[in-house]
Amino acid sequence: MALIDRVTVTAKHCDMIGQDVEFREERVYPSADFLRTHGNAYWVKSCGCTAAIRCNMAGIPCRWALNNPDSDRF
Repeated sequence: MALIDRVTVTAKHCDMIGQDVEFREERVYPSADFLRTHGNAYWVKSCGCTAAIRCNMAGIPCRWALNNPDSDRF
């Protein structure tokens, strides 16, 4: 059975909202049997900013808030 965990990748001060934010990844760690056959330590299921909901509600276009159509993070 897979394990899902949220990991803080980095933290910084966001100039757009004037607060400290963290960038987090939601990682999926496979079972031991799958890991032995495929060799991947984890997969990133999603990533985002801790202030993403606040920025979406305020209409602030940010690539980490997933509301900026001009920015593709991947």
